[in-house]
Amino acid sequence: MTYGSVSDFLMTNAMTPAQLLTPGPTTIPQRIIRAMERPQLHHRSEEFKHELREATEGMRWLLNWDSDPLMLACSGSGAMEASLLNTTQPGDEIVTVSAGVFGERWKAIGERLGLVVHEIKVAWGEVLTADTMSEYLCSRPHIRAVCMQHCETSTTVLHPLQEILPIIRQQIPTALTIVDGISACVTAPLPGDSTLIDIYIAGSQKAFMLPPGLSMVALSRSAWERVTQTPKRSLYFDFELARKSLEATQTPWTPAATLIVGLNEAIRIFKEEGLDNIYKRHNALSAIARAALIELGLQLVVEHHASPSVTGFYPPQGIGADELRALILTKHGIRLAGGQGAFKGKILRLGHMGSVSIENLIAGLTAISSGIQELGASAPSIDLHALAQEYL
Repeated sequence: MTYGSVSDFLMTNAMTPAQLLTPGPTTIPQRIIRAMERPQLHHRSEEFKHELREATEGMRWLLNWDSDPLMLACSGSGAMEASLLNTTQPGDEIVTVSAGVFGERWKAIGERLGLVVHEIKVAWGEVLTADTMSEYLCSRPHIRAVCMQHCETSTTVLHPLQEILPIIRQQIPTALTIVDGISACVTAPLPGDSTLIDIYIAGSQKAFMLPPGLSMVALSRSAWERVTQTPKRSLYFDFELARKSLEATQTPWTPAATLIVGLNEAIRIFKEEGLDNIYKRHNALSAIARAALIELGLQLVVEHHASPSVTGFYPPQGIGADELRALILTKHGIRLAGGQGAFKGKILRLGHMGSVSIENLIAGLTAISSGIQELGASAPSIDLHALAQEYL
């Protein structure tokens, strides 16, 4: 694999104290920090209109979308709720895919909004299959929306949506497909376009290398038709109001202006590197992480359909996951993520998205190896640089 100048920059990004190797938030490169350090723009100024226009055009390029995505000043959970608020009414039936914490969040949001939620339960660490989806939809012809994750961040699974989305289209053409792509966007190709995905949600704090607080939501023509037909239940999250404002290159409410400026710089980086190179780089980091952890004798959470964004693993027998994670942070200055929900206290999650470089990843894997030994378990000696070269 060859890398251009931008990739070289990312591959040699220096480690900093308390380096983030988590699945969000991620480390912000100095180039983006410098862009966001410019004097604050007024969100009704012509200067900001230019930034907003560039951001919407940039997101259309990134997603290969045929309309301008909305920019919401909220976390991804806010965008998930807004998507259902704008396309469903109390009593509507939806399907959610519960394969981890964030799949369960779809269910919780749907129930809070008064929807009838049909939950497909998938064992944590396993993937949803096209056959499972097909069988589930056969007896539920009145479904209004199917909500799922591309990457289930809590279990580090990447669902094969490129196989699942066509099944939904074939069996229930009127059902909206709503995809949480927050931890997959930029690390894995979109599993379809607006012909297969009706609402796609991305978030700033993952591979976009920005602080939390900005969500980008892209809607298909079918989704927009549903929005116009759905009685309004929210003012702040009114998609029609947001689209009308965007036509005037504005937002209806105070936007996350500094994050939008940073988003433009991130998209410039993506264009310079090229999306294919970005996907290859993330796949290489994932492969290196998985191979090294296996060499260390550690059990991975996911055997197949592993996320290119984050890798989950179990600690050695007799060592607590949180104990190991705390030691790696305090002694080695590297922050990993712990488990969530059913995996809380049981696994560690090693993030490798955004600006994480080969050297960053090797430092994290070295800290894991050292931490295991410092807590009394054995770990084989591995030449991590040589291992990494096998996947580059």
